[in-house]
Amino acid sequence: MTLATLVFEGAVALLVLIAAVMLWRVDAKLRALRSGQDGIRASIIALDEASERARASLASLQRAARESGAELDENVRRARGISDELRLLVDAGDRQVDAAAARPRRKSIADHFPDGGRKTIYSDLKDVR
Repeated sequence: MTLATLVFEGAVALLVLIAAVMLWRVDAKLRALRSGQDGIRASIIALDEASERARASLASLQRAARESGAELDENVRRARGISDELRLLVDAGDRQVDAAAARPRRKSIADHFPDGGRKTIYSDLKDVR
């Protein structure tokens, strides 16, 4: 055997050793992946159950939104009715105020009795007794 053959055989042996180490590492990773499959399956099942719960929650939220929307529509309708009624009452009050302002002013007692009616009324009442 020559020196070149010996060096070549040593290099091949070194490459085979490196390949064996790499294959050992790949095998360890594959074993970990295979054993982790059960965990992945459990995770997928849990994710599927969570998505089903989310769908059910969304359906109940949509139902609640429709119900509260109907209730809100009813409240708005009642509020509009009350607003219309209040507007009618305010308009009637405004008309009464306008009518009262247009009426002639009542005469005061001084207009009826320019001489100072209190003394004469008191005297008149005494005379009536």
